[in-house]
Order: sequence, then structure tokens, then C-alpha cells
Amino acid sequence: MLRTRCFLLPRNAIRGFALAGWLGLVAGFALAQPLDVFTPRPTGVQHDTRPANALYLHNRHIATFRASLLGDSPADRVELARVALAEALRNAERPTVTHTATPDSVRFELNGRTVFFLVAADTGTPRPEAALEPTSRDVQVRLEKAVAEAAELRDRLRIATDLLVCLGASLLASTLVSGTLQLRERVAQRIHAALHRPASATAGARLVAIFSEHAHVACRLVTNAAAWVIVLLILDTWVTFVLLQFAWTRPWGEQSSTWMREVLHHFASATAAAVPGLVVAGLIFAIARMVSRANAAFLHRVQSGDVQLAWLDAHTALPNRRVCDTVLWLFAVAMAYPYLPGAETEAFRALSVMTGLMLSLGASSAVGQALSGLSLMYSRSLRVGQHVKIGETEGTVVALGMFTTRLHTPAGDDVSLPNKLIFGLPIRHLTPSSGQGMTDPQAARRDDMGRPL
Repeated sequence: MLRTRCFLLPRNAIRGFALAGWLGLVAGFALAQPLDVFTPRPTGVQHDTRPANALYLHNRHIATFRASLLGDSPADRVELARVALAEALRNAERPTVTHTATPDSVRFELNGRTVFFLVAADTGTPRPEAALEPTSRDVQVRLEKAVAEAAELRDRLRIATDLLVCLGASLLASTLVSGTLQLRERVAQRIHAALHRPASATAGARLVAIFSEHAHVACRLVTNAAAWVIVLLILDTWVTFVLLQFAWTRPWGEQSSTWMREVLHHFASATAAAVPGLVVAGLIFAIARMVSRANAAFLHRVQSGDVQLAWLDAHTALPNRRVCDTVLWLFAVAMAYPYLPGAETEAFRALSVMTGLMLSLGASSAVGQALSGLSLMYSRSLRVGQHVKIGETEGTVVALGMFTTRLHTPAGDDVSLPNKLIFGLPIRHLTPSSGQGMTDPQAARRDDMGRPL
């Protein structure tokens, strides 16, 4: 009985996961402490990768200054706004954000104290005067959130409550991960037990019995993939939830949730958009397969002698079928290429070029073998059933392929010779009366793969 291999999460790993959750909470508590984040940076010193003209408060983006105002550059305006915000927050118990609009600027106040100005040129739009009002509303919302989070950092009771909530979320996430992996084990065991049941008389059951090993592997892969996708979703939800609890990390949590929604939306949109192209590509390949099978059936009748044509004989029917199939499938791939998902991207084109280059470099010998085999077929130098001597090898031709030719020697051995080698050697056609060997009585009754007819 095939054992079910399920990767269970050990107890030590569960304990480590809980310990990591505790460490994350401690780190969040440390980050949630009020820090002197408003100290102006020395001139020329860059502590982070944020743009110099972007104003941040507790990791939340407030506004971006693009124009100079009263001789101050955008970077200077950012430093002045940071100092003003620090002073206003330090002296206010419950800060209130207000703004006053003028024809060409908007002034933002914190408890009646001016902290910064926003001018029309800061919007960065083709019509800055028209965009100033909506931009100022967005800045107002972000500034209110940042000021509320600054007040939240000084609330020790709120921080303790958030720590308890995050602890409960960590325990719940650990339980869900462990339960998901245990459920995967049970599902896998039931599926494997069902596959080991005696096969019934139905065609589906007989098919499963024939491919039992492949069914076990496929079920294991499907159950593992589904379980780990659920685990990743649980961990992503847990991380996002923990980040959203603390004022310092809340902007990161908002970005995390937005990123997940964007990824799922993009995946769903790309999948839906790819369906029509895949249907068209599938129809093209289905038509190519129908034409290929019809061509193979017709040329098989020519090869067997049922159909006689003046411009095509039985000996060249096989190479004609192979050439037609190659051209047909190349044409089908070229027609279906624009309908494949991602065919218009540069990455897909680069991959196609790289694949073609690898095939051209690695298949040069194979192409030479195939051309040599076609040349032997079209020149009628070799035919199935002939007794020949090629170089030092003597035998009856039992199979004439694209890459190799197989001979059956008088000693009873089968010898495969590369067509490229045969193309450069003299070929002697022998007869049974020549004393050079006897023709295999079954050779003339074998097809191009060497199978008896």
C-alpha cells in the first residue's frame, strides 16, 4: 500500500511560530513608543530612501512639495513642516486639523497653528488650479489620520489592548495553520484509501486502476498545493492584521492589504482576459490536428498502394507525410502565437528568442540527421526489406526513420546507423543469390518502425 506522504508541521515548528508571534508583538510594542521622529536631519545627510520633497508623519505620507515658496525649496519646506508639526503635536493634547483655502494656496493648521502651505504647483497636474481643491482634501484626510495616530502612540492603554488583540490573532493563526495541515493529511488519506479500493466495472474506475501510481502522485500534489495556498493566505491575513493594530505600522498594513487585493484582481482579470485567446489557440491546434490526421490517412493509403498517383509513389509517401506535418505544425504555432497569454510582452518575446536560439544550437546535429534521412528516402537509396551492406555493416533494412536506419543482420542482431553516417558511406544492394547473406523473410512485411505487418 502506497503510504501517504504529508508534510506535517511539527510541534517544535508550531512553538517556533508562536514565539515568532510573541517577538513580533514585542517589536510592535517597541516601535509603538513615542520617538523623536521630528528632529530635522542635518543638511546633506540622507537617513532613508524617501524623496526629499515628501512629507511623512509616523510612516504615513502627507504631501509632496514640488514648487518653491517664498524662496524655500521643496526640501526646505518639508523640514519646516516637520518642525512645525513636532511643535504643534508636542503642545496639544487633542490636536485638530483645519485648512484655509486662498485663490492660489491652501494653509493647513493644527489647533490654529500653521504647519505648512500647499500651492497649486504642488499638484503636478496639467491644470494645477483645478486640481488644488481635490488634492487639498486628500492631504486633509491623510493629515487627520497621521495626527490621530500620533495621539494613539501616547495612549499606553490602547497599546496594551492592541498587544492582547495581536496575541489572540497569533494564536488563532497558529491554530488555523495546524488545522489546515492536519485536514490535508486526512483528505489525502481518504483519497488514497479510495484509490486502493477494488476497481468496479465502470470505465473510469478501470482507468484509475491502470494509472494508480500517477493518481496517487497527482492527488498528493493537489492536496499539498491547496493546503499551502491556504496557509499562505492565513499568514498574509495575520501579518496584515497585526500591522494594522499599531499606529507606527498601520501604513504598511494598509499597503499589504491593498497589494493582496491588487494581486488577486490582476490575477482574476488576466485569467478572464486570457480565456478567449486560449480558445482561439485551441481551435487552431485542433484544426491542425484534423488536417494532420487526414493527411496521414491519405498518404498511408498511397504508401500501401491503395491509391496510385503519377506525381507521388509509395516510397516517397512517408517522407512527404513527415515534411507536411512539420510545415503544418509550424504554421499552426505561428498562427496561434498572437493569441497566447502574454505574447505581446517583452518577457515572452525574449523567452521565445532564447528558446529558439537554444534549439538552433542544440538541434543542429538532429536537423542534419533529419535532412540526411529525407535525402535517403527521396533518393530511394534505401527501402524497407532491401538487403544492403553499408560500410562494414550488412543486413536487411527493417526501419527507415528520420534520424536512424535499423538493419537486421544475418547473425540476428539489430543495428541502428545514423542517417548522417549512412549519407557519407557507399551503399551496396545485395541479393540472396550473391552469397552475401539471406534476406529476412519478415523484412519486406514490416512498416517504417520495424513492426511486422
